[in-house]
Amino acid sequence: MKNISQEKVLSIRVELSPRPLQQTFAPRIEVIGALKASHRSALSALDALFVALQQRAFAGQLSIHPRRSG
Repeated sequence: MKNISQEKVLSIRVELSPRPLQQTFAPRIEVIGALKASHRSALSALDALFVALQQRAFAGQLSIHPRRSG
């Protein structure tokens, strides 16, 4: 079917969710977006720490003995 008439398009029934459900959807998506941004930021920080750890490891600057405080 190459073309579809306007009449056929307008005759298509589209089911909608109940209005209360629609109204709760947008805020949930915003919260999810904020969580994704937070996780991306945390992942970026972890990547930077891992790179620093690798650099120290390959430079021989890591010790297997923990430092003692005091």
